[in-house]
Amino acid sequence: MSAFPLWRHLPPLLMATGQALGGLMPFWNPAEGIRAFGLPERIATAQPAHLGFMVYGARATIIGVAMWIFYLRRQLRSVDTLMALNAYGCAVDGYVSWLEGETGKAWLRGLLAVFVGGWGFLGLTAGGLS
Repeated sequence: MSAFPLWRHLPPLLMATGQALGGLMPFWNPAEGIRAFGLPERIATAQPAHLGFMVYGARATIIGVAMWIFYLRRQLRSVDTLMALNAYGCAVDGYVSWLEGETGKAWLRGLLAVFVGGWGFLGLTAGGLS
């Protein structure tokens, strides 16, 4: 693993950690998890949304932990594959934010989708473009 420059590892590890830990937030404070996601207060305080966000959090945690497992096993192509697939999730997050009038969050998530997806598609963690 040390053969690769550190910069190749930072984006996927930040993403894996953010998903693994961030996905846990809805379990102890679903309203705050919804707010941190960037959805409006009316959704954050809606009880039915809390259960849905807990389900979302569980899946986010699974993806983050899977990325860490693949990384620690030195299966960097698998990490890149998950990065590429996560572009879809980021794009959907952006679309939902846009529908809710959170245009700043929508643009941020849209750009994140391009960055994350491009990173994975190009295989940068595993040493693509070298």
